[in-house]
Amino acid sequence: MIPIALLFLFIMQIASFYFLALLYTKISKFDDLEKKQRKLMAEMDNSIGAYLSELKDENERLIVKLSVRDKELARTNKESVQERRETTVSSEDTPFLIGVNTSRIPINQALKSYNAVTTTSVPKRKEPEVTATSDDRILAYEMHDAGQSIEEIAQKLGKGRTEVELILKFR
Repeated sequence: MIPIALLFLFIMQIASFYFLALLYTKISKFDDLEKKQRKLMAEMDNSIGAYLSELKDENERLIVKLSVRDKELARTNKESVQERRETTVSSEDTPFLIGVNTSRIPINQALKSYNAVTTTSVPKRKEPEVTATSDDRILAYEMHDAGQSIEEIAQKLGKGRTEVELILKFR
């Protein structure tokens, strides 16, 4: 009777070691999965950070281009006003003088919204607009199908290279 009890305890001990080994392998697999997830999250954070910094650089270049364009328009408007003062302004030309300097308001609004976004630390998500961008998407698809490079498409559409790449990726 005692040897049977000892044999039973011995078998139970072997079974418990077996189950402990199984639990250890499952826990180690879970730890490996957790490490892979952390690595993937770090890579995603890095890629999103790089995308946001590139987007910020493109926005700053846009602001510089818009301010240069605004200065050129103001200069050409002054020159045209001076030329019109020199020549007699007929009553037919007066409707065209209304709203000569309208480009200033959108640039100021763009600067305000850009500064508001850069001062906040967490960007807010917006719902995608389907207005003029859908036309740009179609044009980007057609240009890409015609064999034009991403840089050429970005130049012709007036968009950043990354934005064109994303448009073509989500085709």
